Order: sequence, then C-alpha cells, then structure tokens
Amino acid sequence: MNACIFHDTADTLHDRRVFEIVEEAYNRRKKVVVFADSEDRAMEINRFLWILRQDSFIPHQIFQAPGESVSVPVAIVTTEWNPLDAEILIADGHCSMEFATGFDIIHEFVDRSSPEIQEKCRSRFRLYRDRNIPVEYLKTGVWKGSVETK
Repeated sequence: MNACIFHDTADTLHDRRVFEIVEEAYNRRKKVVVFADSEDRAMEINRFLWILRQDSFIPHQIFQAPGESVSVPVAIVTTEWNPLDAEILIADGHCSMEFATGFDIIHEFVDRSSPEIQEKCRSRFRLYRDRNIPVEYLKTGVWKGSVETK
C-alpha cells in the first residue's frame, strides 16, 4: 500500500525537513531514496546530510549508474532508479508518478516559488488522490508523526 505525505515547508526549512525524514528512516533501519532533480541539487543534499547535525552520521551515497556497489541505507539519485530496493522515497524534485508509486511511502514537498510550480504541486497532489493513494498534507511545524504513517 502506498501513502504520500506532502510537506509544506518554508524554503529556509526545506533541507532540514529532508534531513529529519532521512534521519528518522535511518533510525528505524529503513532504506531511503532521495530523488534530486539535478546533479547540483544531489551534491547539496549530500553536503547537508554530512554537516547538518554534528552529533550524528547518516551513511549515504550519490548513485550515478546501475551496478554500483550498495553498502549504505540512503541513496541520492538524479535518475529514476532505486538502487537499494528502498521502501521510502523523498521526492526533492518531481519524478514520474510511475517511479514514485513504486515506493511504500512517498514524501513530496510543496514549492511556492512561483504560481506555475505551486500549481504543479497541486496537480501531483490530485494525481495521488486520483490513484487512491492516501495523501497527507503537513504544514511546517505540525508534523509529529513518523515516516511510516498508515
């Protein structure tokens, strides 16, 4: 069963929210794929997973091509590929619905940077709902649940 959680976060809190989701999944011994929409964004995610909290380390790796050795629980990808056979997707950028629905739990983000991009987020929300995938909308500071809701 799939479930999708839309996080409505301020731009200044976006990276922290991604980190929190990854950290909670890691603490629960769940594998995670973080989908980035560019190599630059993948490098930013890699960087903040290294430095955001000095007291914890989350093993992760940027995966570039199939066949790479997998020895970490968190994969950062820029192509629609699940090198870990992970259950959780963090869609930092928009990927296809076919790719996203291959995961049990999908985390999406509301992007309010322009009216066009915000409408794309609304459209994705409707697509999940139209596919009968339970969708939860969480505003910044409200989320108290776990990465595994429902």
